[in-house]
Amino acid sequence: MSGALIAAAAAAMMTTFGEKVTPENAWRDYPRPQMVRENWTNLNGLWDYAVTDVTKTSGRPTTWDGKILVPFALESKLSGVGRLLEPNEFLWYTRTIVCHPQKGKRILLHFDGVDFRTMVFIGHAEVTDIPHEGGQNPFTLDITPFVKDGENELTVCVWDPTEAYVNSRGKQSFKPSGCFYTRVSGIWQTVWMEEVAESYIASYKAVPDIDKGEVKFTFETVGDEPGEDVTVEVFDKDGRPVAKAQGGAPKGVVVKMPAGFRLWSPEDPYLYTFKASFGKDGFTGYFGMRKFSKAKDKNGYLRFCLNNKPYFVVGTLDQGWWPDGLLTPPSEAAMKFDIQTLKDCGFNTMRKHIKVEPHRYYHLCDTMGLLVLQDMPSGDGEWQDPMRAETVKRYGLYRQELKEMMDHLYSVPSIVMWVPYNEGWTQPGEFLTHSTMDFVRRYDPSRLVNGASGCWDWEGGHLLPEGWDWNKRVLTKHKPAGECEAADAVDMHLYRGPTMFDVNDRRVSFLGEFGGLGHPVEGHLWKEAKGSWGYGGIDDTKTRDGLEKTYLGLMKQLGDLASKGLGGSIYTQTTDVEIEINGLLTYDRKVLKYNPAVLKKAHDEIRARVEK
Repeated sequence: MSGALIAAAAAAMMTTFGEKVTPENAWRDYPRPQMVRENWTNLNGLWDYAVTDVTKTSGRPTTWDGKILVPFALESKLSGVGRLLEPNEFLWYTRTIVCHPQKGKRILLHFDGVDFRTMVFIGHAEVTDIPHEGGQNPFTLDITPFVKDGENELTVCVWDPTEAYVNSRGKQSFKPSGCFYTRVSGIWQTVWMEEVAESYIASYKAVPDIDKGEVKFTFETVGDEPGEDVTVEVFDKDGRPVAKAQGGAPKGVVVKMPAGFRLWSPEDPYLYTFKASFGKDGFTGYFGMRKFSKAKDKNGYLRFCLNNKPYFVVGTLDQGWWPDGLLTPPSEAAMKFDIQTLKDCGFNTMRKHIKVEPHRYYHLCDTMGLLVLQDMPSGDGEWQDPMRAETVKRYGLYRQELKEMMDHLYSVPSIVMWVPYNEGWTQPGEFLTHSTMDFVRRYDPSRLVNGASGCWDWEGGHLLPEGWDWNKRVLTKHKPAGECEAADAVDMHLYRGPTMFDVNDRRVSFLGEFGGLGHPVEGHLWKEAKGSWGYGGIDDTKTRDGLEKTYLGLMKQLGDLASKGLGGSIYTQTTDVEIEINGLLTYDRKVLKYNPAVLKKAHDEIRARVEK
């Protein structure tokens, strides 16, 4: 599709949530609910913007093209612009910020998501020592030395190559088609400032251990507070203190929980809050006492376990795309609507596919109760050939972005499994694939690691044969006993499916993608012309009755597989996306194609066969 057709298609479709967005109400809530301080300033709203030619730019613009609504990407309708950014162009932003520097205080500037390479200026001075690269993860700048009391000019310069570089891009494409979508450039998550003490806690990790009845906190601190400890006070849901501990920041703080502490689960998403104090700095956060592991059930099948009990994962593939905001959800209410729809339909999990969401999204999963399997967004690369030199060249930045994503999301209770690779996209061969999964398991032993999801799995999964025929994938053998297999699940993809890998003693048999039943809803299609499609076909699911009958048929087969050792399944998908019409919901979120009570009953029956 041309840029004009993309813009026209996007302009024709809005969600009810997007229709309510204004410059005054766009993303106003505190952006990091896992780590809350009081003194902060929201910088979302209307900024000036300009687009310049990379080779003809002599300096920062002196004239501007118009206004753009931050935090919506340039290409989105909600940005107020709706144009594509090309790899030979810079995207510039500017606005005035008001600062009041004080002795003993630092002023931090947070960018929660900018795609892809970002340079930041206060006045003439660049405050990014090294331009930040990475469109998925947040970054923070200490602007204290650069600001004066009163008004300051903040300028941001962005370059976004999309497919023309080594960066992760997920499903963004120059030419959206099939399962690839309209690209996103520039600021696409909240921009905000925060005032902290001279010495402060920059980040933390909370790791619960339900078997020992404790939670361990480790803190990254900035500044010089010789011998200063961190104190952690824990409170129950009603605000009553239940535990307290103190320790050195590098070594961490271990908090013993009281007898009878409550566990977190999708069925009972109970969260404890805490206050961390470090010198003159402090913040509030939360954690959940939960454990996600693998173990054999009474029949000898290796299962996923939640809090030491067999737990069947039943979820959807969730792309996180919106017709009006693209990668940026229109509002918190919009995110909550998607999550609540999944829960109403009896799903307990989502696979967050090839995207990192805003922090508040994960907060909703934590508080509403939904497990998250988190993908690492892929980069450009030939999925049919993971041995290409170009793919190996991308490996360093890929690992950097993977680690940054894990650090960013480490303390999210609802995330229970990492998914480093999907169907071979940006996957660099056997040795480096194993090295990646081995790193993920070592870096975060509190979660499970999915195998190479869907393809290019040399340790008991599928490889593509010569000729790259997806329907003739070759099954590989598991490693010998005692030799490391770096993943906890062996992941099958099959449309329609369902099916599974044979049960084994090493990895849980998991169905990472299946279904994809296409169902068009007239008046709610992103592209009304020919081209709309479903992963699992469309011929027998064009009617509502046909769709439901076919879906329930898949659930019957899925229940039989669950009884034979299948550990979980991910149905494609939560919503329609652009020309994909295999969602539970239409792309504009205005039509739910199924009766949620019917789906919930079917899903509950499958879970009962495993869990009861």
